Amino acid sequence: MQEQLAVAQESIVRNLRTMRTLISPLKGEMPIHCGPGAIGRLPQLLLDLKPDRIFIITDQRVFGLHGQNLLQLLAPHFAPEILLLAEGENEKKISNLEFLCNQLFERGLTKSSVIVNFGGGVVLNLGGLSASLVYRGVRFVQVPTTLMAQSDVIVSNKQGINFAGGKNRLGVYNTPVAAVADTHFIRTEPVRQLRAAAVEYCKNAILLGGRHYAEAERFFAAPAETYTDERIEILLANSLEQKFEIARLDPLEKSLGLMLEYGHTVGHALEYLSQGRLLHGEAVYHGMNVAGHLALHLGILPVTELKKQSLLLSRLRGIPPIPKDISVGQILSSVQRDNKKTGKGLAFILMRAIGEVNRHESGVLTPVCDFQLNHVMHEYWDALL
Repeated sequence: MQEQLAVAQESIVRNLRTMRTLISPLKGEMPIHCGPGAIGRLPQLLLDLKPDRIFIITDQRVFGLHGQNLLQLLAPHFAPEILLLAEGENEKKISNLEFLCNQLFERGLTKSSVIVNFGGGVVLNLGGLSASLVYRGVRFVQVPTTLMAQSDVIVSNKQGINFAGGKNRLGVYNTPVAAVADTHFIRTEPVRQLRAAAVEYCKNAILLGGRHYAEAERFFAAPAETYTDERIEILLANSLEQKFEIARLDPLEKSLGLMLEYGHTVGHALEYLSQGRLLHGEAVYHGMNVAGHLALHLGILPVTELKKQSLLLSRLRGIPPIPKDISVGQILSSVQRDNKKTGKGLAFILMRAIGEVNRHESGVLTPVCDFQLNHVMHEYWDALL
């Protein structure tokens, strides 16, 4: 079995090392050009769209690292307008959405223009929502520069921002015309961000089980955590395969696709409350641990299956703890603003086993009462102390 997995991974990496085009299974069938050097496809992609103007939305860090190279690449054909944002999750807010929309109009955006969102998940979400709103929608291209954005964000039609004390409370479903994911950009990421992106990889392995879980176990079996170019390519390739498999089940992301929110109910609350001290993946790591113990408490997940989840997550070394100034009460209050909450109260994605999501009625959301969550949150909090 291990030999078969090794051969499969080697094939995936060979494919990723050569630029290729994948077709997203989500509604809109967006092409994803990925691999080293994929950014070279961007000029022709834009020329084929025949825009009157190009607008690049990015943040200060990404523009400082890669902006001049991007402008030189586009210079023979375009003179883009650059819209700069500050870096960080805290920037995913309505004032920046208003800033972007104002700037786009003031600088001459038309229905024939194309927006290029160049950066990590915050830039892609903010830029995608801006493009979806101006003139009721103009074309946009996603150019992710982080492992999280390349492996997770672009396989989604969700564009949104944080609002009124909660994550992603304003947004739309809208499909970019294309995505360009060049793995060369990932080399400038700190190890902490790569590790946080790997949390989503582990999450999807837990959701899918089977060979996906075995591949994740094998990937993190090394005694030391290293992110060489080859290991990044394996991680990205496997992550895209996972996301595609789940997306095919629910191209509209309205039913079975909600399983991708595993660990995100508490995770989003922690990410919001930490104000940037916990990265998205780090917050989801804690959210999955809470969800696992909640499923055990409710009699849904056997202890043997929880141990399998815990074993895989424990191999993600160096995940920071929840900041001590965030109380259980604050977490419970923030969870009430979760975007999966229904008229019946809180709803969680919970597991019955590795590879088997708990089903409730016709969906994958399991109702959880405040008392049950309060009990499990205090147990988890005490275990961290």
